[in-house]
Amino acid sequence: MKSIFYVIICLLLLPLTLCCQSEEETRRLSKAERERLFREDSAALKIGVLPTEDCLPIILAKELGVYDTLGVSVHLRRYNAMSECRIALQDSLVEGAVIDSTLMSLLNKDGEWLHSGLSTDMTWQFLTAKKARISRLEQLTDKIIAADSHGESHRLAEQAIDSLLKKGQLVFVVQVEDLNIRLNMLNSGNVDAALLPEPFATKARRQGAKVIDRVRSKPAGVLAMRTAAMRCETRKQQYGLFLKAVAIARDSIRQYGATHYIKYLE
Repeated sequence: MKSIFYVIICLLLLPLTLCCQSEEETRRLSKAERERLFREDSAALKIGVLPTEDCLPIILAKELGVYDTLGVSVHLRRYNAMSECRIALQDSLVEGAVIDSTLMSLLNKDGEWLHSGLSTDMTWQFLTAKKARISRLEQLTDKIIAADSHGESHRLAEQAIDSLLKKGQLVFVVQVEDLNIRLNMLNSGNVDAALLPEPFATKARRQGAKVIDRVRSKPAGVLAMRTAAMRCETRKQQYGLFLKAVAIARDSIRQYGATHYIKYLE
């Protein structure tokens, strides 16, 4: 009788034992997988990008598998704000990131720890909300403008309202770092104006936003590379292949047009 009771207990405990063993095995495999992914990420060239049209060649080269074809491992970090790219560079989370030349100069003011890898076509447009019914800078008195906390868009906003401030007229510049949030705030009328790059500027115009033509930047985008990271010979080799891949992607964009590939920014 005792032996039968013992067999029954063992049969009842068997699923629990197997379950515990399975969970332990899963944890062990998961840890091994995490370690493998970490090693791969550490070895790869990591580049921070924004969902902006000037970043399209870098992103497209990844989507079309050009990096893999050339034999270089490139991991893209996708950010929605230039401040996130700045933090990623400062915290050494990436070897390079797309920002603008104004921000790079600001970051280098205490020492040249960033250098320009390549120029991009990033430009900023000054747009006013449809609900605001503003078409001239002079109408921005007591209005709210959304821009970055640093960099070219912030400089353009301050430059645009400088004459109004000198006359004692108030204009408010608020920091809205995330480009998607800035676009939504402009379209919903939560701000009266905003500085936006493409394709966000086009999206805003389709919603009725107006461009103040006097405030439009020249191309000022830059792929800022951390100088310390690029002293490594392996990184230099990776970067050389990275540039070849981006050049191939740019040729494809010239051939088919940016609108053909714009979906990769979503």
